[in-house]
Amino acid sequence: MQDRYPLTNLQIRETMEDLRAMKGQSEAIYRLIAGRYGDADQRAIRAGEVSATIQRLIWELERSTVLAATA
Repeated sequence: MQDRYPLTNLQIRETMEDLRAMKGQSEAIYRLIAGRYGDADQRAIRAGEVSATIQRLIWELERSTVLAATA
């Protein structure tokens, strides 16, 4: 029995929209924190890492979606 099922096109599209919105919010948070505490502050560094992590997730989902479409 299969435990997992692929996402529907609608689910993929909604997920990508949500992730892009989260990326924009995380970048705004980074700018606020970096503006207040400076780029070298650990809080700003962590906020930048969050934004970078979301971007890597977006890339991975795009890559896997393209691979699934060509298979």
